[in-house]
Amino acid sequence: MSRRGRSRPVRARSSGRAAGGWGGRSTIWVLLLVVLVVAAGWGLASGAFTDAGDGESGAATTTADPPPVPLTFPEGLRREEMAARIAAETDLDAQAYLDATEPGPRGRRLAGAKAPRSLEGFLFPATYQIGMRTTVGDLVAAQIGAYQARRTAINYRYARSKNLTEYDVLIIASMIEREVRVDSERRKVAAVIYNRLRAGVPLGIDATVLYALGDWEAPLTASKLRIDSPYNTRRFRGLPPGPIANPGELSLRAAANPARTGLLYYVARDDGTGRHHFSTREEQFERDVQRSRESAEGR
Repeated sequence: MSRRGRSRPVRARSSGRAAGGWGGRSTIWVLLLVVLVVAAGWGLASGAFTDAGDGESGAATTTADPPPVPLTFPEGLRREEMAARIAAETDLDAQAYLDATEPGPRGRRLAGAKAPRSLEGFLFPATYQIGMRTTVGDLVAAQIGAYQARRTAINYRYARSKNLTEYDVLIIASMIEREVRVDSERRKVAAVIYNRLRAGVPLGIDATVLYALGDWEAPLTASKLRIDSPYNTRRFRGLPPGPIANPGELSLRAAANPARTGLLYYVARDDGTGRHHFSTREEQFERDVQRSRESAEGR
């Protein structure tokens, strides 16, 4: 990205002494000179003029920084997807973005962990203005700052009562973001996660398997569901080691304050609504799975 130097204001300093005996024409010329000096000083201070002419007349032309480019990250993207948007929509270096957000001490501090962590989850989804002088570091700092601003407005008291840290809540929020399409279901899905953690049974969330595979659209075959990854919540109990996406505020709030219910299961209805069937018993869950299959076949 090209960068333009910053202009500094120029002050006109008066230094002449008053002299008697000046005629009217001399006074007019002096006043005209003062006006020209002040005008020139204003032009330099404002940075409104450049030395470039039209090649013939030498007339000054006006220049201005191009307007910033809005870069929007929707909720639920992983950092690699954010890098792809950066490459497609801005002049920023996408690889530099990946390098800046990879596992390291910054992520470790933010997560309160003992080992390096990536910035996955802390890169808040929003619209950011990318100007001529914006760097990758500026963007990453803005995303982290946006997350921290939202975090301070969230009440983590209930989560702490369940021995969950703020980083745990962020992990749960990332799963909610990938699983839920209807806002009213966010707290219900959060409740299922809390209840299954308390019961000591695997979460069984397919989105975590897809994150391990690196492809949200991958067909979940039997072999892929057995992938040996700590993100495979069908095989391993507890939360995955980190967020699987970058969640928005609604999912963060739901993850910190789930619905107070005994729900243990949910399955997508597959009827085009984006909604889920919820249940407290496995028998009902199996019936819901069959209903979803029939809905999918009838579409």
